[in-house]
Amino acid sequence: MSKKAAILGLAVIGFSAIPVYADSQSTNSSLKIGEVNLSINSTGTVLTKTQPSTGKWLGEQKFQSFGSMMWVPEHNVLFVAGVLEGGNKPVLLKIKGTGGGGQNMFALTPNGESAKGYNYRLGSQMMSVQNMTYEGKLLQIRSGPTTYQINNVGGGGNNMFALVNNTECKSMAGYNYFVQCIVK
Repeated sequence: MSKKAAILGLAVIGFSAIPVYADSQSTNSSLKIGEVNLSINSTGTVLTKTQPSTGKWLGEQKFQSFGSMMWVPEHNVLFVAGVLEGGNKPVLLKIKGTGGGGQNMFALTPNGESAKGYNYRLGSQMMSVQNMTYEGKLLQIRSGPTTYQINNVGGGGNNMFALVNNTECKSMAGYNYFVQCIVK
């Protein structure tokens, strides 16, 4: 994954370098996050989590079609977009960290809900996503000709950006996640 910018903050005590990422970009192939690699297979149907040093399999999530993924380190969240196996609509998912392990590492139902007893999924938005970026405190998500601009990384639940009708370029009353839409 290419990063547009990385800022290193140096802690004077102990002379340790702590990376602080200024922004993130989406990818539709592979991503390295700390001690895990995430990669989509060539058919775009299986997202696999492995250990970078050994290649050991840690988990997978199945898709009918995969869109993209993006890591936002300052919020410890992974955004993953696509149509889940058994699902019928594209969904953008916000996952805590890199999820869990096993055959359903994000513990999701086909429609993008959390499987009973699990809490890796922080939120979802029913939309087809082609590209995502996170810059400072602004999340930008391109869905078709529309780019949604969202404060920080949005909220939680089934409409994590609190959009009217789940995709309309209007905020639901009482929420401030949505900034604006840019249509090209």
